[in-house]
Amino acid sequence: MKRSALGLTQKLGWRLGFLMAATLLPLGIIAYTQTFNLKQEAQARTEAALTGATLRAASAELDAIRRAQGLVAGLAPAMPRLVEDVPGCISALNSAADFVREASIVAFVPASGLMVCSSSGATYDYSREPLFQAERGKLEPSFVVVPRGPVSGTTVLGVLHPVISSDGRYLGYVSVWMPQNEMDGVEKIFNLPGGSQDPLPVSLWTFDASGGVLTASEGRDRIDSRLPLNRNLADLATPGSKLFRDMSMGGEMLTYSVVPVEEGRLFVMGSWNQSSQSTLRDFGISPTFFPLMMWVVGLIVAVWASELLVLRHIRTLNRSIRRFAAGDRHRQEIDMRGAPVELREMAEAYLSMTDSITQDEAKLEDSIHQKEVLLREVHHRVKNNLQLIASIMNMQMRQSRTPEAKFLLKGLQDRVMSLATIHRGLYQTSGLVDVRADELLADIVRQIMKFGGGTSRTLEVEQDYDDIRLPPDQAVPLSLLLTEAMTNALKYVGRPDAHINPMIRVRLKRIKGDQAVLEVLNTVGDQKSRPPEVMLTSTGLGSQLLVAFSQQIGGTLQQQEEEDHYRLSVTFSPKPLDVADTAEDGDEETDNPTGQEG
Repeated sequence: MKRSALGLTQKLGWRLGFLMAATLLPLGIIAYTQTFNLKQEAQARTEAALTGATLRAASAELDAIRRAQGLVAGLAPAMPRLVEDVPGCISALNSAADFVREASIVAFVPASGLMVCSSSGATYDYSREPLFQAERGKLEPSFVVVPRGPVSGTTVLGVLHPVISSDGRYLGYVSVWMPQNEMDGVEKIFNLPGGSQDPLPVSLWTFDASGGVLTASEGRDRIDSRLPLNRNLADLATPGSKLFRDMSMGGEMLTYSVVPVEEGRLFVMGSWNQSSQSTLRDFGISPTFFPLMMWVVGLIVAVWASELLVLRHIRTLNRSIRRFAAGDRHRQEIDMRGAPVELREMAEAYLSMTDSITQDEAKLEDSIHQKEVLLREVHHRVKNNLQLIASIMNMQMRQSRTPEAKFLLKGLQDRVMSLATIHRGLYQTSGLVDVRADELLADIVRQIMKFGGGTSRTLEVEQDYDDIRLPPDQAVPLSLLLTEAMTNALKYVGRPDAHINPMIRVRLKRIKGDQAVLEVLNTVGDQKSRPPEVMLTSTGLGSQLLVAFSQQIGGTLQQQEEEDHYRLSVTFSPKPLDVADTAEDGDEETDNPTGQEG
């Protein structure tokens, strides 16, 4: 049996692997979901921890700014009354400056720009300062950073609040100014979640809604290198805390946290140098890694187990089955060591079955051989008996005195010799399920021409056969039909012309489809030239036999006589060998082809 090409998806190993993958997939999904949730929870905790740490780190700066905001907010309503008494105003502001220790000066700048009331008692005309021009007239509190204060001479942060009279007029603004060096921070240590205190270099700064840096733990002149490269501070001045990673202006990968102190006004931001043991170490591992690894390992173990316990033993059994199906009858033990009990029992049953089949085949071959020997002996004896009968008939012909009797005996002898030739061919081919028709028909023609061709006429015989194989139940009637056709051809063959020799042509050819045609053609001459015994002994028996034999082979008989030749043809379909083996019920009809009793 030819092995069909099987696709990969039809193999047992692939199907088991697919089922294992489908079985483990829900576990992988559950593990992934749990890991993802844990990662989200850890990230939320980390954000909360860094947000709190940022607020704690900036608590001093934020406290100073809030105290300054509270101070200017409290002084603003009292300033319309205090400005009427400059000494009293200076004294009040000097006392108020004690509430903000980081402040270098607390001052009221009127709408004219001439400062005469301050905690230090100094006076200064701000009317031409760009800062004053920008802040004059604003009705909302604000923050201002001055790189070099006109009074302190250093970078200062100003907290400003407008002063409005009782009738709604803008009078100026009261301000608290804090030098930057009073708010510089140092490296801070925070107790982050994770069980250890990690000293992390932290940079902190505050900024307003416009993105301007107000204070910085490292000083404003050094904070630029710590700012995020791809984020604008103004874009981060939105509600809600934020945590992200970005490259800094100085080329470091930092973690940034942004916390709004006053929505829309004041924000604090910190940059964190994340170490390999920090709380954010899980950022480098995808949450799908461990579930996927678990799924892959489980799949590998499942496939390996199926290979170890099932597949390799099935392949061993399959190879043995295929060898046996290909005709290998050598008994080979099947190595099923380590196989489950079910597979071992299957292998034992298969070996028992092959032993039984091998024994049955051996018995069948012996039986067939004996039948072939007997069949050869039958054909051999029948052939000898027919030849003996033909010899007796030949002796009878020699003793016959009339031409008619000799001619009748000669025709009967030809038929007997034809049967003997058939049985000789069957004897030589016994053991085969078919007979080569070309060899059989050529032998019959040679036999007939040997005994019936005569020596007084120069007769030409042409033969042309295709290699056609027939079952015995078609070969026998076809041979008898050829014998009758050759007998008739020899009876009526003649010279169509004085210069043309008589000729008989025998052909067996394949034609369209699965059909074949047997054709016997002989030239004819003048009826006066025929032997007288032919005219006297023509009884029509040959024609009846031709019709009967053509029916036995399932053929169509056609006879055509023209001026110079006579043609006889039989068209039939050679039987398939498996069909011919069952067609054994026609023996009675073969024994009595004419259908006549007695």
